[in-house]
Amino acid sequence: MHQLVYVSSASANLSEDDLKDIVRRARKANKVLGVSGMLIYLDGHFLQVLEGPADRVQALYARIENDPHHTGAKVLIESEVAKRAFPDWPMGFRKASCNDLYMAGFFALVRRGLEGRASRTDAKILRTIVKTFYRASKTPEARAEREPVLSLA
Repeated sequence: MHQLVYVSSASANLSEDDLKDIVRRARKANKVLGVSGMLIYLDGHFLQVLEGPADRVQALYARIENDPHHTGAKVLIESEVAKRAFPDWPMGFRKASCNDLYMAGFFALVRRGLEGRASRTDAKILRTIVKTFYRASKTPEARAEREPVLSLA
């Protein structure tokens, strides 16, 4: 199983409808490809984890690099993993905000990645934070929702 983690910046201000459309299209494409993952949007920046067969993940990332919704994509981690971190999600999503201290720390790591200054440790911390969002979705309240998506608010 191949896993790729990247960061990028939005090329324009994205509305709630823009974000919903991006997630909807990603879910549809990822189901077809057999790719799973998680996308976090944080104050104009993206962090995404993609996982699946190496050839499919790499081909998908090549398409993502050319997507006009964002710019400056940088791969933080690309490696083989024993199993999927997001087995139930063709594409999980969370829109976050820097309003709380936890997200401010997360944003600092994303910013270092965008600037090309992220260390391997930073990248591993980001991957762990993303997995935390996934585990939080496994609560009874989150399981009651039809789609595996965390709130857009």
